[in-house]
Amino acid sequence: MRRFWKSVLVVLVLLLAAGLGFFFFVLPGRVEQAMNGVLNPPPYAASDRAKALHETLTIADLHADPLLWGRDLLVRGTRGQVDIPRLDEGNVALQVFAVVSKSPRGQNIEHNDGSTDNITLLAIGQRWPISAIFSLKQRALYQAARLNDMAARSDGHFVVIRSKRDLRRFLDRRKVESGLVAGLLAIEGAQVLEGDPANVDALFDAGFRMMSPAHFFDSEMGGSAHGVDKGGLTDKGREMVRRMEEKGMILDLAHASSATIEDALAISTRPVVISHTGVKGTCDNNRNLSDDQLKALAAKGG
Repeated sequence: MRRFWKSVLVVLVLLLAAGLGFFFFVLPGRVEQAMNGVLNPPPYAASDRAKALHETLTIADLHADPLLWGRDLLVRGTRGQVDIPRLDEGNVALQVFAVVSKSPRGQNIEHNDGSTDNITLLAIGQRWPISAIFSLKQRALYQAARLNDMAARSDGHFVVIRSKRDLRRFLDRRKVESGLVAGLLAIEGAQVLEGDPANVDALFDAGFRMMSPAHFFDSEMGGSAHGVDKGGLTDKGREMVRRMEEKGMILDLAHASSATIEDALAISTRPVVISHTGVKGTCDNNRNLSDDQLKALAAKGG
């Protein structure tokens, strides 16, 4: 009888190990494949004229979030759309790596609150540090550390840009060296500040050079185009903008509510960007920009 129960225990342990293996190693990859697919899979065809033009360009892509998915981006991936080898093959000089810290369940472009979070399970599934499971700020710092580690292991082929000087040096190198890619760290949603604008300093020190006041829900810094109240910058949000400008960080108004865009343009003393968006003239919804917003952005040099 004792031998029987030992056998049962072994089977249960094996089943548990198999379940944990699926949860930690297989499931995150399947989630990424499901969420980052394309309507028309490769290979893609381009004309010789288009290929020739493409090779002459210095290309910067202002938004992608592969850091969320736990892959080693120095290795060519079999899922997702972005990693260093594919950026090099695609002649992308600079990739902005956006960090996602929180994502509401049932996320949509019309109305979300911040009471739920999809990233917690993803963080557990990918064995993020305990601190990053319970803190949005630590989630951002963890993802930044991963990108900086990849740069350190790349033998100089991948560099993280922290200053204008870094960018100039990289572009000069790229004129004479092949296989070089640069990255810039950005944050989607100032909920990572955890209510304290002073945390801008820690994020800057970690390498972040761009941040938006809100992502898919209203934050303590400002309203989201997809939030509940869709308000403007709060007093803390205005302090955040001031601290970012002192540090030389770029204010990104992607996902911001109309009121937040208006407030930010009114108080900013430096050009701002909207890193990824559409226009209402093409698709009229909460996510996209009006002609007046585009003109106001351009008037600030953004």
